[in-house]
Amino acid sequence: MLMLFGDAAFAQTILEGRHVDDVFAVVWAWGVAVMLGIATCGNVSGGHINPAVTLALATLGKFPWKKVAHYIVAQHLGAFVASAVLYFTYIDALNAYDPMRTTLGPNSTALIWATYPKPYVSIANCFLDQIVGTGLLMFTALACLDEKNMNFPKWLHPMMLGFMISAVAMCFGANCMAPLNPARDFATRCFTAVAGYGSIVFSHRNYWWVGLFGPHVGAIIGGWIYYLGIELHWPETKEEERRGEHHELTMNLNGKNF
Repeated sequence: MLMLFGDAAFAQTILEGRHVDDVFAVVWAWGVAVMLGIATCGNVSGGHINPAVTLALATLGKFPWKKVAHYIVAQHLGAFVASAVLYFTYIDALNAYDPMRTTLGPNSTALIWATYPKPYVSIANCFLDQIVGTGLLMFTALACLDEKNMNFPKWLHPMMLGFMISAVAMCFGANCMAPLNPARDFATRCFTAVAGYGSIVFSHRNYWWVGLFGPHVGAIIGGWIYYLGIELHWPETKEEERRGEHHELTMNLNGKNF
């Protein structure tokens, strides 16, 4: 859902001859795609549509480690399948606009699926960009979902997270198109490699790993900053106090000395 709507926005922009840097329509579509993705699977899988978020939640103890691997595999497979669906939906337009399936140049269509850095931006700067951007994504996502903070109603979560993604993409997309999601960049890059664009999608400036590893690092850092700076300092609720008292009483009754 996320990848199909998000990358379709790039496809329509590029194949109609508009410049991809005309970002408002594209980032708005990505925000709506996030809303729809979370609304679709929120009560099924928790709305996990970003491997970096899944891993960061696991490091915070908010998601079981035993589920991390197959969630991430499913996220990447979903992105790959969505890429294929989009490719064949626009196959005639692709053949007319970019019959050679180019990665670089004025008629390049590879960036419909994966991200690529601006020529003047270093790979190190792109990596930092992803740490900052995905860190903000994770920090603000936890703020929106934290029941002890503003306690937004559940039905509002998809909308707020969608607006947040649009804001991050609009503000941090200039360097390398704001990957922010490893499945959004790596799985789609794999698809373009087998769909006629060739190995250059990985070899170009050796950038491919930035969108895979940068968001993971950023999400973990952003998540822990929120936890240590805000969540850790909330007073315990009455329910948490009762659970603590019950646990202490149980240990005493069992004759354990702690």
